[in-house]
Amino acid sequence: MHSDKKKLMILGAGPSQLPAIKKAVELGFYVITVDYLPENIGHTLSHHFVNCSTVDQDGVLHAAKELAIDGIMTFASDVATPTVGYVAEQLGLAGGHSSVALIMSNKSRFRTFQKKQGLNCPNFVIGQDFETIRNQLTQLTPPVIMKPVDSSGSRGISTVDDLNSEHCFQAFHYAHEYSHSGQVCIEEFVEGFDTSGDGFLINGKLFAVITHKHKQGLIPRGHRLPTTLSVEDQQRVKHEVSVHCCALEYSDGPLDFDVRVSKDNVTILEMSPRLGGNGIPMLIEHGSGVDLIATTIQFVVGESVELPEEIAITRGCGSWILGSEHTGLLKDIASKEAMVSAIPEIFEYVLYSNIGSKVSEFVHSANSLGYVLFDCDSEAHYLKTVEGIQNILNLHVSQ
Repeated sequence: MHSDKKKLMILGAGPSQLPAIKKAVELGFYVITVDYLPENIGHTLSHHFVNCSTVDQDGVLHAAKELAIDGIMTFASDVATPTVGYVAEQLGLAGGHSSVALIMSNKSRFRTFQKKQGLNCPNFVIGQDFETIRNQLTQLTPPVIMKPVDSSGSRGISTVDDLNSEHCFQAFHYAHEYSHSGQVCIEEFVEGFDTSGDGFLINGKLFAVITHKHKQGLIPRGHRLPTTLSVEDQQRVKHEVSVHCCALEYSDGPLDFDVRVSKDNVTILEMSPRLGGNGIPMLIEHGSGVDLIATTIQFVVGESVELPEEIAITRGCGSWILGSEHTGLLKDIASKEAMVSAIPEIFEYVLYSNIGSKVSEFVHSANSLGYVLFDCDSEAHYLKTVEGIQNILNLHVSQ
């Protein structure tokens, strides 16, 4: 019997959602997973699953009503956040911010919102057809970034160093391929230190941890705690994120954000009302002792939550995202035992793919093979550990 357990609906049941699913089960909730792929691994861990797309708002609402849920959330998924907001709003549950999710999950709406509110943002142009917006590109100063407005995980994003028509055309159509609505955002590249963070809002107060980001081109490859940003710059970031949340009227719930910090400006590139993927919340828990996943779960089912005034990083740690250089079949990859034996700093090793499965070239975060979390006490230690991981990984993918 589960009549005494609160029912939590989690949108998404893929490998990225496993940390939230596992945590909710561990905390004693009756977990309902929703996904349009019945074979997704998260369904094997939940108590009940619903075969429905996470973007089908009415379908998810119907299931939520039938199952009399107590809370709804997603994890590491931007596309599901509007559905979370809609269903929570319709049922009077915590996290009912559909208008907030609609703005944050769409780059066109988010940039338009920033501009209208007078918030820091790059100059941008939005369009569905290259010929229609070609002449507007002269309003922008290169280099420019082209990105689909409604996709996440670095899908379809590229940089164009000049406004050469052919270069812009190719980048536009690459972004267009990943855009569900067909809209593409072209924006000026923002100079500055590239950083990100996860946090939680309680009554309008932001509790957040800023990470030091490592990238390969435009693709995040890892994060490290503590950040190398000065305390002053960290406060500038948190202030700008708080100003955005206030303008959005988003006062309670989880938050993931990407930011550029320069001497004169802090620019919010993206925000989402959910926690980040690739092990970031687990990295934060390991480094600070603060469990943002548990906090989010407890919040959405209506329980009161508390966080320390400042989330202090007392233990240095880092992450490295795994990916293949080409598409093919996964022939071999090191086991967890082999990795930990060779590199004792490792405390978490997550693989999304099994031997024999097809893997794709790591051109965006959605194609990652998994991630590794490890202890490290400096940037040099971080880089040395990453080098060790790459040497021991024994990754073989047939072409």
